[in-house]
Amino acid sequence: MRLRARHLRSFEIYELTGVTGVRFGELVRRLWILHPDTGRGRPWGMSSPDRVLMTVMYLRTNLTQRQLAVLFNVSQRQVDRVLHDLLAVLGELLGPVPADRRELWIVDGTLIPTRDHTRTALCKNYRRSVNVQVVGRRHDRKVTCVGEAWPGHRNNSVVYCATVGPVVSGHRHLIGDGGYQRVTGVTPPKRGPDGRIIRDAAWRRFRKRRAAVEHVLAELKVWSVLRDCRWRGDGIDQSVRAVGALHNLRIEMKETS
Repeated sequence: MRLRARHLRSFEIYELTGVTGVRFGELVRRLWILHPDTGRGRPWGMSSPDRVLMTVMYLRTNLTQRQLAVLFNVSQRQVDRVLHDLLAVLGELLGPVPADRRELWIVDGTLIPTRDHTRTALCKNYRRSVNVQVVGRRHDRKVTCVGEAWPGHRNNSVVYCATVGPVVSGHRHLIGDGGYQRVTGVTPPKRGPDGRIIRDAAWRRFRKRRAAVEHVLAELKVWSVLRDCRWRGDGIDQSVRAVGALHNLRIEMKETS
């Protein structure tokens, strides 16, 4: 039986993608505004909601293209074309870095196992992974910026300075853990003359604030594609940005409901 978005009920869409029916409809609308069907070129043979359903289902479950082709009763080549087309557009929904920089932002890195050995390295999780820097906003836990993937054996401070550092430069309230010591623009926990972190009341308050980005990373890792990404090249960056956009959409829909 071929999966069709218009034939599925709200709870069925949620079970397949982790996205509620109302949020899925809003996602289809926003993607259509960014990337409408012009009627030119090779026909898709699938409606826009079906293509969005396939893309979000892939990000949520990390099914192979062959498995998605069987579920949607299409060829594997068509699945590949749909994913290549919509992943980039879905990542654009993350948008630019917010202009209002008076709020507290937190930066942290996460390791994402991938299959592309040209961009990965063996690291502390004993797998070939990439290091991706994520900047989150504390008060609503939205993703404000996602950095380009670097080999996983590189330090957070090095990857930050090469990726998201120039983008968020000038922000007055940006904090990070002890790995961002001596990084311009990032406030790490205070250390004593011996170089150790001073574990006082200010440090405990600092930890509570920084915990917001840990929750953001945990919510992003719910999407299975970030636990074993099969994409190569720019597909890794597009997948992370797409998941960040879906994470922000969930928060926005929760605030308006």
